[in-house]
Amino acid sequence: MSSGLTTVEGSTSGPEPALRRDAVGLWGSIFQGLTHMAPAAGVMTGIGFIASSAGAAIPLAFVLAGIVSLLIAMSINQLAKHLPSAGGYYTYVSRGINPRLGFMTGWIYFLYDPLIPNLCTLVVAVYVSATLSDLFGITVPWWLYAGVVYLGLGLITFLGIKPSIRTAITFTVIEVAITMAFSFVLIGVHGISGSDLQATFTLSGVPTGFSGLAFGMIFAILSYTGFESTIPLAEETKNPRLTVARAAVISVAMIIVYYTIFTFASVVGWGPGRVSAMISDSAPYNTMGNFYWGKVGVALLTLALMNSSWGCSLAGQNAVVRVLYKMGQVGVLPKAFATIHPRYATPHIAIIAMTALSFVVTIGLGLWLGPINGFGLLATMISIGTILVYALGMIAVPIFYRREHPNEINIFLTYVFPIVGTLMLVPVLYASVYPPPAFPLNLAAYIDIVWILIGIGTVVWLGRTRPQQLQAGAQAIFAEATCRDEPGPDCRRAAPHDHRREGGGRRLGRDVHHVQPGDGRRARMAPERRPGGRRPRGHRGRPGVRRRRVEEAARAGAGQDSFQDRRGDPITRRRDS
Repeated sequence: MSSGLTTVEGSTSGPEPALRRDAVGLWGSIFQGLTHMAPAAGVMTGIGFIASSAGAAIPLAFVLAGIVSLLIAMSINQLAKHLPSAGGYYTYVSRGINPRLGFMTGWIYFLYDPLIPNLCTLVVAVYVSATLSDLFGITVPWWLYAGVVYLGLGLITFLGIKPSIRTAITFTVIEVAITMAFSFVLIGVHGISGSDLQATFTLSGVPTGFSGLAFGMIFAILSYTGFESTIPLAEETKNPRLTVARAAVISVAMIIVYYTIFTFASVVGWGPGRVSAMISDSAPYNTMGNFYWGKVGVALLTLALMNSSWGCSLAGQNAVVRVLYKMGQVGVLPKAFATIHPRYATPHIAIIAMTALSFVVTIGLGLWLGPINGFGLLATMISIGTILVYALGMIAVPIFYRREHPNEINIFLTYVFPIVGTLMLVPVLYASVYPPPAFPLNLAAYIDIVWILIGIGTVVWLGRTRPQQLQAGAQAIFAEATCRDEPGPDCRRAAPHDHRREGGGRRLGRDVHHVQPGDGRRARMAPERRPGGRRPRGHRGRPGVRRRRVEEAARAGAGQDSFQDRRGDPITRRRDS
């Protein structure tokens, strides 16, 4: 979009369908992040992988991964309050660093968030199938369970963001209640001893030392993946500049407490000295549930796992389809992804495409490698992609603030937290690729490299064929249309005589005259006025330049162009098809 215009995407002033405004509150946003992290499944499906390298120090791996995630969430806090957008990291890095790297961030993002439903469904499908067979003698193929999951997933996300959030809250409350009750029973039976604390929270519990802990943190960080899923819902969130940022931090803080209690109770309940038996057990929580609660325990823990898997897949799809929507809207992906359903206000084309793709990938991986090996491969791929996206997002923070908000720089929030968080990711990234893990986990790095190379080629192609659409990622933000009611830092930038800077420091001294939608008139650029309110003497304007700027903005838009007049009201000019 033209850098001389303020975007008001998501405005309902035009005839085109838009995402539903103010549909998600603070608690809805918090539960979006919590549900995406899959509290129960994050521990129950990954504890064997983490124990194989971190030993009994599973809680330590989760705590350190939580600290990294909290630093990342604090960094998101700094960007979200200025750049509310469904584009998420794509918009953050485009605006903070440059649009080309922003596109690459969005491209790498597709290495992990779209795969989250596959990750959750693959291993849980096998778990549920085995449990139903053991408890009731019912044989349910894993692929049939996966099909039911994706059918329900596509339907709920299609029907709107409000049903999705309500479902996510229900799933999360059920799984947390069951697993916390089980954890307190385990701790109550065994108590807490000094030797247990030493084995679970120090390196003495790690057979291979720090390198083993670092490799275990790969899967622990994977369990935190999803707190940032609050970002793509910004255009549907009440007061997104504050809500999105707060929700990310609060959800991470809450899940750190949950993971610490659940993992510590699990190790104590199993026995710190018997971790090797946990690794070899294909369903350790079925074993523990049966030992402490009998068959009812197995059924309840399986229900918690199913809820976690469904909720994780639901929250993940909610996030990724909105990133597809935003990238389609600015023109770097097919425009069809930006289509909004007129009744349910959801990007239904993106939802249908994502649901179908997820089902095909899940079935294909399960048949090729088996569900368990497919889960391991996806987990490693997702971890690498997550680390890269998180690092780029944190690097964007100091650059963005130095360039656009130097008066708001805070030494800790702007520099220390993002830099320390990035540095803490380096050993985890290194451990994920060296020494090379066994097959099929060793394929993850090669798949990621191929995907990144394809992305680089796509950036080069877009730079030559669609440069305006590529640049539009930096302006793909959602500015509230009610700036007079909720004044904020970006509302000041929309003032008519503020000489605001956008897109890397270019001064803007013109406003857009008010144009009623559909009145057939062209939007005119008003010349800069003197302090007394008069135009410079002898001003005659340059209509060719004005017309060209408006037409460039129209080409960069997504079906309609939304601007703000000098009073801060949204105005829309619909393009002629």
